[in-house]
Amino acid sequence: MMGVSSVKEDVKAVIVVGFAGLVAGACSMAIGEFVSVCTQRDVEIAQMKREKRKGSSKSDENDEKLPNPVQAALASALAFAIGAVVPLLAAAFIRQPMVRMAVVVVVAG
Repeated sequence: MMGVSSVKEDVKAVIVVGFAGLVAGACSMAIGEFVSVCTQRDVEIAQMKREKRKGSSKSDENDEKLPNPVQAALASALAFAIGAVVPLLAAAFIRQPMVRMAVVVVVAG
């Protein structure tokens, strides 16, 4: 957003670039969180299988506590999107290019 707003003073271009960054960042965070939680879930399932082989009764309690990768990914994407909307709104409502750039720097930093 900063690069486009410094080169082009058009508000629509800044909003399009900001929205593209929002979507790309939200997707990136969601994919990273999904992979992380899937890995954590696989480790926990392997540990539960080991405990089950040893005869431990804890595995029934742990089945309900397994993390949901989709839920974690959606939460991460939503959190990123909410954070990315703030500088996007600042860029959308401020018409003067230099003021808009200064506000986006302050809000994003």
